[in-house]
Amino acid sequence: MPEGSITPARGRSNLRGPFLAVTAGVAALVTLLASFGMGAYVWADRQRTTLSIDTLEPAPGDEPAVAPDILGRCARRACNYLLLGSDSRQGLSPEEQEAFGTDEDIGGENRSDTIILVHTRPSQKQALFVSFPRDLWVDIPGMGEGRINSAFEGGVEGNGPARVARTVKELTGMPIHHVLYVSLAGFQGLVDALGGVDLCIPYPMTDELTGLDVDAGCQRLDGAMALAFVRTRHQPCDRVPDFARIGRQQQFLRAVVSALLSPGRLVDLPSLVPRLLDNLVVDEGLNVADLVYLAGTLEDVGTGAADFRSVPTHPVGITVDGRYLSVVDEIEPDAGELFERIRNGQPLGDLGTELEQTPPSPATIVAAVYDRGNAEVAGEVFEILTEGGFNTEPGLLPGTAIDPPRTGPAILFREGSEAMAKVVGTYFGNMELVPVPPRLLPNGEDVAVVVTGDYRLPEPPAEGDQVECPT
Repeated sequence: MPEGSITPARGRSNLRGPFLAVTAGVAALVTLLASFGMGAYVWADRQRTTLSIDTLEPAPGDEPAVAPDILGRCARRACNYLLLGSDSRQGLSPEEQEAFGTDEDIGGENRSDTIILVHTRPSQKQALFVSFPRDLWVDIPGMGEGRINSAFEGGVEGNGPARVARTVKELTGMPIHHVLYVSLAGFQGLVDALGGVDLCIPYPMTDELTGLDVDAGCQRLDGAMALAFVRTRHQPCDRVPDFARIGRQQQFLRAVVSALLSPGRLVDLPSLVPRLLDNLVVDEGLNVADLVYLAGTLEDVGTGAADFRSVPTHPVGITVDGRYLSVVDEIEPDAGELFERIRNGQPLGDLGTELEQTPPSPATIVAAVYDRGNAEVAGEVFEILTEGGFNTEPGLLPGTAIDPPRTGPAILFREGSEAMAKVVGTYFGNMELVPVPPRLLPNGEDVAVVVTGDYRLPEPPAEGDQVECPT
């Protein structure tokens, strides 16, 4: 596999910036990096809960999953991690099982409702996260055609992870080197071990099916409410429910890693390691030394070195009032092009950055904030965007760095990015959206929020307020 870099869309100098497994995995990896010297990895290995992947075969001419050197092949070359989050109720309390339903209630079979391929290139310190819609119709080795999440049938004990890995490998043409898995209870435990996660939410959200009940605005979500947020797919703008859920899961992940990598949190991370490991299951070949090195390649994910994509997919099913109720997702031709470019280390362009009939995820939107005479409020705007899961790598910049076409506060966006500007606008409804030529966005951002001296933040929407869908 070539060692070319994963370059951003439209020539940007840095990468664009379900979600159970990936959040758990990256959080644990970042923590391990901050907490362990290489001499301590043997102790940490003993704390792992492992799963057996005895059917992960290397591709012809490729190295095996676990190389003989201490760091493994993933320390030196492009590597693929499969992150799985299942809907297994194992480990939930009786009250939680009543709320979510037991395994028997959902049919007695485990499903991997979150499937994400993480492609890393150590030499570039870059990571690509590709989400697979759970209803994607594929050929499952040994089972025939079906929804990709059904490949996990039998769960961890029934060789489910290996079957999903083989399915993804056949679909993408990329070998899977390591697998990380988390259940609903594991995700909940991970978030609680972190002391909760700060997330800014654009409008009130409730969902009886997941137990979600949050107000608009910035707040700290505990494990139960974070789990409800990343699982919900019945919000006002969710025309294709699973696609909308993927977008929120990506949003949640970027908010998590941004918080974890802040200087104040890094100091506290060592004490979290045992609790994090308790909630994460990894394949036997993935030792802590590998995790430490992977975390090193991801240490900049909060500042844009993570690229979030989804498999280009077309929903097919029954609709009522424009909303899909029963869905089978068919893979688009662009998916093959996306996989080929990933394999060859080529620029990805806009492939996989958007899902049909779904607002862009904040995680895929690069946003800059410009302070034109209102430092305090500009700082608040920047914090809202960062905790809202946007890619704020360009930073909080002086107003002299931009020449806007108007004098008042505004959300500036380049041609083709109006939907992205509307997503930003859900947080700042009293700002005008203004299209501008790309040359007026000096840092290659998708959206620029210009904060002037007279600008004041709006009150967050209240329950019952009309929601404008930013599609």
